[in-house]
Amino acid sequence: MIVVDTSVFVNSLLEKNEDRIRKSKEFLKLIEGLAIFIPRIFLLEFISIARRLGISLSRKDIEELVADFEVLSENFVFDEAFKVAELAHPRAVDSYFIAAAKLTNSVLISCDRIMVENGRKYGVKAYYLLEELDDAIKAVRKLKKGEQ
Repeated sequence: MIVVDTSVFVNSLLEKNEDRIRKSKEFLKLIEGLAIFIPRIFLLEFISIARRLGISLSRKDIEELVADFEVLSENFVFDEAFKVAELAHPRAVDSYFIAAAKLTNSVLISCDRIMVENGRKYGVKAYYLLEELDDAIKAVRKLKKGEQ
């Protein structure tokens, strides 16, 4: 199981840096068919980033983007996110992704180095996709084989 940070989708869809686009798209293609979890706050973060970049997306567009994912409710994630905030001190939104990974026993994938560091600090297996793509791919292949 995997929790994918908003940054991976932003890089695959909205980024201009070719290396970031390639790595993010390669990873997203690889995880097709696996259980993917995201906290509900992903929807807010994605629309906010898109609009700041001048890209007009609707709520429906974003809901279609995550239609095959398990969107975790605020009620499910909040208490654990609070614990993450107390222990690791990440940005508030990052607490939700780290908590989602912890609660679902998932691997956290992000293009945000600080989130990955804080996730690891909290005891979550996490990969910084931009520098650890090969390790993230190995972890996904193990998941596909049913290994942990």
